[in-house]
Amino acid sequence: MRAAIYCRLSKEDAGTDRRGGESESIQNQKSMLIRYALEHGYEVGPIYIDEDYSGADRRRPAFNRMIEAAGQGRFEVILAKTQSRFTRDMELVEKYLHGRFVAWGVRFIAVVDHVDTADAAGKKSRQLNGLVNEWYLEDLSASVRSVLTHKRRQGKHIGAFAPYGYQKDPADRNHLLVDPVAAGTVRRIFALYLAGNGTARIARLLNEERVPSPTRYKRALGLAYKGAAHSPAEDLWGKATVYRMLTNRTYAGDMEQGRHQKASYKSNKTLWVPKEKWIVVPGTHEGIIDRETFARVQQMLGQHARSGVGGAIHPLAGKVFCGMCGAAMEQTGSGGGARRYFRCRTAQRDKTRCPGQAYLPAEQLQQLVLEQVRHHIAGRLGAGPPEAWLEADPADGRHAVERGELEHLQREIRRRRQAIRELYLDKAGGFLSPGQFQALNEAFLQEVQVLEHRCEKLAAALEAEEDPACRRQALCRRWDAFRQVKTLNRDLACLLIEKVVVYPPDTKNTRTVEIHWTF
Repeated sequence: MRAAIYCRLSKEDAGTDRRGGESESIQNQKSMLIRYALEHGYEVGPIYIDEDYSGADRRRPAFNRMIEAAGQGRFEVILAKTQSRFTRDMELVEKYLHGRFVAWGVRFIAVVDHVDTADAAGKKSRQLNGLVNEWYLEDLSASVRSVLTHKRRQGKHIGAFAPYGYQKDPADRNHLLVDPVAAGTVRRIFALYLAGNGTARIARLLNEERVPSPTRYKRALGLAYKGAAHSPAEDLWGKATVYRMLTNRTYAGDMEQGRHQKASYKSNKTLWVPKEKWIVVPGTHEGIIDRETFARVQQMLGQHARSGVGGAIHPLAGKVFCGMCGAAMEQTGSGGGARRYFRCRTAQRDKTRCPGQAYLPAEQLQQLVLEQVRHHIAGRLGAGPPEAWLEADPADGRHAVERGELEHLQREIRRRRQAIRELYLDKAGGFLSPGQFQALNEAFLQEVQVLEHRCEKLAAALEAEEDPACRRQALCRRWDAFRQVKTLNRDLACLLIEKVVVYPPDTKNTRTVEIHWTF
């Protein structure tokens, strides 16, 4: 009888001793099973090896090749060290050991477990083995998930790869350092969006300029990165990739993790987690984007504006409303400039519901609004920014994040000082040598010094920013920057304008455009 040999080793069990590319454990399994086959008079057939694969993984390449060969009758026996090496999935135990192998005339033997499908009386013990193996996986999964959640809440990065724009700190694999090359692309993406470019247009620009996508960039660095599903498009920038970067607080210096999780330990399918359950720890690493810029981008994204011609977002997109029926006016037409229009969808479809004029050239409306913006700013420059800005400063969100970062850093300082006290006790108790104590103590003291320096800067900045006089000075500087308004861009429109209400022309063909300001 011809016997196939199956060996498996998971990542958790893998050792560092490898011979000819194989771990010592795989070598031992092969040796044991070959000897067993010869002792029992079996002809040694193909040997299938899955290294660094879990016993619950149904995508094991060698395992699936072996199953296919078994169905084709290429051997009569399958030998494995234990039943768990074959699978830890109870469903696969029933499917193959008690189902298809019986139909195919294939005998399964686990040498150490004394599992033999030729023994009908051993079926219950095989099923119990399967249940125990599955319970082991379930408990292990819960334990691993608990540990990872704890690390996330500590602000440690636990991903296999750093987010695009960062690299893992060689001294601490859970800490992120800025990657100067990729960080430049990240800053450009944020700048392009602030300039009024939609996510699709940004992706197209990057592809046209042959900027390596995050996937391609990781591979260029020699990282063994594999996407969830390989496709030709994964080496290109896509609007979804750009959007995820624009909304990820990691780029502002806050560790954001837990956006998605596996459906279960038996499935590789991932599920998106509600935003309120994401784990965000402020101030864990250097931000690529300053907090104010990040906040401005989130405000613009919240406008739900769609891209127009060429992927650019019109400065007034999502802000124009019909003065007759109150409905939002949409962009239409082809090309750009004078050929683009804002129209009232209700008036265009049913004049009985809205008697307003259906079309208004987008360029004309933009010019009308720009003139009012200039007039409004010119009339207020002498007096400075309005008092309402002091009551609802857009930087308030940034201050809340900075206060959260300060609290997090203070907790880390207390934790390290406690660790230093414990080191003294360990040294006094003889658990640490003087050399070990000195090295660890110096490392902790350096960390405390860095954290205290950052705390001092944050505390001073918060104290200054919370002072009304300092806040007024900062707002006046922003206000003065509006003196040279030459064009109406998306950033400025989102900052100043809540909505624009357009009325039909009067008998003199004069239009009334009413602007609702954000202050």
